[in-house]
Amino acid sequence: MLPATTVKSDAAAIQAMQNIMAQSGGEAAWRGIRSVEETFSVLGAGEKTPHVMLLLDDWSLDTTRYRRKVQGQSAPPTDHNGASTFPVNNAGATQLVAPELDQARVLVGRLPAAAAEVMLRRTEYVLKISKSQTCKSGDICVDVYRTQNSTLPPSLDQQWKISGTTGLPITVRYQTSTVGHVAGPVWREVYFLQYATEEGLVVPVSIGMNLRGQRQTWTFVSLKKNAEFDIPKFDQEVAQ
Repeated sequence: MLPATTVKSDAAAIQAMQNIMAQSGGEAAWRGIRSVEETFSVLGAGEKTPHVMLLLDDWSLDTTRYRRKVQGQSAPPTDHNGASTFPVNNAGATQLVAPELDQARVLVGRLPAAAAEVMLRRTEYVLKISKSQTCKSGDICVDVYRTQNSTLPPSLDQQWKISGTTGLPITVRYQTSTVGHVAGPVWREVYFLQYATEEGLVVPVSIGMNLRGQRQTWTFVSLKKNAEFDIPKFDQEVAQ
């Protein structure tokens, strides 16, 4: 956590996040986007056949809203509709719930420029040039803190490594939601392996993810900007 005397963002960290948007299609473009629908091909370690994931995100409100569905699987869509918690699959009889992620952490693994736009716009985030990360010469490392209530100082939620050459993120680590008694925070690591221009935006098109040793590779398929958060329409599309 940050001491109360250091709750202001660093100018250099703010500039680095602004530059991510600038290098990803322009600040104006990202400020004009409040929702997306994406399709990714997802392959887990040891798997031979990828599955196709549809993702719908809306960050037009202060609450976190998104929906997920794997094509061809019978499980219902994962629905996160603005509540502060969400149910977690559990083999036991007791229904467990986990705290919802903030909107920036939901977006950062696939749309880092959108996450940067959210964090620059909202007052709960504090951006600091990192003193804890090992940062290569020329690159920029930024720690992201977030204020969850007025009585506690901001706590560390994300760690970014940004290329000094391209201005784009190389890796991001962020804390995930946990249930039950967990020893310390659990971090998801995201590796942006390749970028490309899609619908006028520079976005990651090859992404590596690691959560507690469980690795996945995400390959970009499609993107729709400012997609309507229409649940029946989304469910119909994913069923096709």
